Amino acid sequence: MLGKTCNRLVWLGASVALGLVLGGCSSKGDSPAPQPDAVPPAPSHWSLIVPTRPSVPEVMKAEWPKNPIDHFVLQKLEASGIEPAPAAAAGRLLRRLTLDLTGLPPTSAELQAFSADPSEAAYSQLVDRLLDQPAFGEQRAHYWLDVARYADTHGYHVDNYRSIWPYREYVIRSFATNKPFDVFTTEQLAGDLLPNASVEQRTATGFIRAAMSTNEQGVDPNEYAAIYAKDRVDTLASAWLGLTVGCAACHDHRYDPIKQKDFYALTAFFRNTTQPVMDNDQADAEPSMLVPPAMTPTLVTQEKQGSAVAFVLARGRYDAPGDSVAAAVPASLPQLGKGEPKNRLGLAHWLTSPEQPLTARVVVNRFWAELFGAGIVRTPNDFGRIGDPPSHPELLDWLAVEFRESGWDVKHLFRLMVSSATYRQASDVSGTKLAADPDNRLLSRGPRFRLDGEMIRDLALATSDLLVKTVGGPSVRPYQPSNVWEVVALPDSNTSKYVQDTGEGLYRRSLYTFWKRQAPPPALEVFNAPSREQSSAQRERTNTPLQALVTLNDVQFVEAARVLATHALEQAGATPGRLDYLALRVLSRSLTSEEAEVFAALVEAEYANYLADPAAADALLKVGESPAPTTFAPAELAAWTLAANTFLNLDEALTK
Repeated sequence: MLGKTCNRLVWLGASVALGLVLGGCSSKGDSPAPQPDAVPPAPSHWSLIVPTRPSVPEVMKAEWPKNPIDHFVLQKLEASGIEPAPAAAAGRLLRRLTLDLTGLPPTSAELQAFSADPSEAAYSQLVDRLLDQPAFGEQRAHYWLDVARYADTHGYHVDNYRSIWPYREYVIRSFATNKPFDVFTTEQLAGDLLPNASVEQRTATGFIRAAMSTNEQGVDPNEYAAIYAKDRVDTLASAWLGLTVGCAACHDHRYDPIKQKDFYALTAFFRNTTQPVMDNDQADAEPSMLVPPAMTPTLVTQEKQGSAVAFVLARGRYDAPGDSVAAAVPASLPQLGKGEPKNRLGLAHWLTSPEQPLTARVVVNRFWAELFGAGIVRTPNDFGRIGDPPSHPELLDWLAVEFRESGWDVKHLFRLMVSSATYRQASDVSGTKLAADPDNRLLSRGPRFRLDGEMIRDLALATSDLLVKTVGGPSVRPYQPSNVWEVVALPDSNTSKYVQDTGEGLYRRSLYTFWKRQAPPPALEVFNAPSREQSSAQRERTNTPLQALVTLNDVQFVEAARVLATHALEQAGATPGRLDYLALRVLSRSLTSEEAEVFAALVEAEYANYLADPAAADALLKVGESPAPTTFAPAELAAWTLAANTFLNLDEALTK
């Protein structure tokens, strides 16, 4: 593989012969690694130049823009001869906004209020209200935990439980309270190094400890120390730098100006901690555990005495250490500020310094992708030479500077984006516009893409009022198909058997679902949730029959449909009113007359089927832990349960 670009490095266990190699670049014999066969770009590559605020462009359709974002977008549209889409209907815009900012659908009261007054003032007040909800912190956390590779187990072959959920609490709280992103960065990378570090700041360093770790007997500690260090650098690059730095573990990067020495100088920042190579599953025996006042132990990071150093590993081999290198940032980037310590604290300050060209761009781009489905740069973890160039480079730089100069204010950035006319466009598309802008790279229409698995499950729970909105706490174990953990577990693992929760634990937000690395939550994994074995800056988005099997047949979705149907029967007396209730709750709009006819026919047919087969009706109504009401005839409730389940399975329900 030496002649190929290393876009992804695969870890091999100690029992595998090629486990000597740190990355996906294997080698034969002891010959020197070949020199790069491509010329690295000069530091003038666009992403390595510190962004400056560009002038807001003039546009011809001056009445359309609502803020500077729209000027940059409209300039490109006008140059391409494309008209922006009209504004989305009030209900659809409200649904889009609430899903984006809170991860949950709008309530009936919110829908009624905004439909009655969709004015600019009402929209602005709605945005502020949603940003102030704790759910905003939970929604942002669900994305960041992918980047932080958060999980409730160590990973590898035993995959035992480890206590780190207080770090998840920290992330939720940080976004909910609008902690400045530079502070958020510093606390996660170096909270323990801050003067008089608080419990909160030390808990934040769980970001570093969230990586996989082993307790397998017989492993070579040098190998796993190298593995851990490489993971930290890969995650750092994914989260803040948007560069494939890991490609330099074996040799100088073939495309970007990252030398192998640069890579190992970065690992030095993370090799100077007290984390043991062998993880001890007894929390009180772990030397770098924090027990906060609530008496919940959590993994944290603690610096050792002495200078941070590492060795350059020949071709990434942990058993072939070469020259020693002190902790340093890549030579092609601005260096640590004068007087900054050469430890993780200095590294964290460097990431958000005004001279750093990447962090603000990378973070803004990731937040943009959360709202629009794709970033201005479509390769969020690769801003290098072979990454995707920005579709709107001036807009990206304007947003990056705005974010930095606002004091790294996350809520200000989201308010700006969702207040733009660009965001508020309808997602409908004509054949002509589809041909001119097939991937919506010009932003000629509103975003439309499938929701993440967490949001799909939470939508079903929220619309049925089953959702327990308690914020924080330990991970929970909701409904799950049998034997998912058991087939991958070792007998001595403390996560060998899945014991389902009862009561409220079944209905918490998906963010709190217990995450076992070797067997991630199946209802989320089928919708492309990552295993969290590595940092993930962007989820794939696929359509498979397995997804439909989940939303049609999974206990959680069938139970939610039955409870939702019960509410429809309780609040609306006749078929048209019941259908309208379901449509407003799930789709945030009323049905057309043609759609209502189709649904009415479905209910009538299923009612007849269940009258003829009362045992099938009884079986359907027994799905889930919550009891079915006895106030409605079983055949009637079963028929409406299928109708509610159909609503939850509509493409319009599963997309934004």
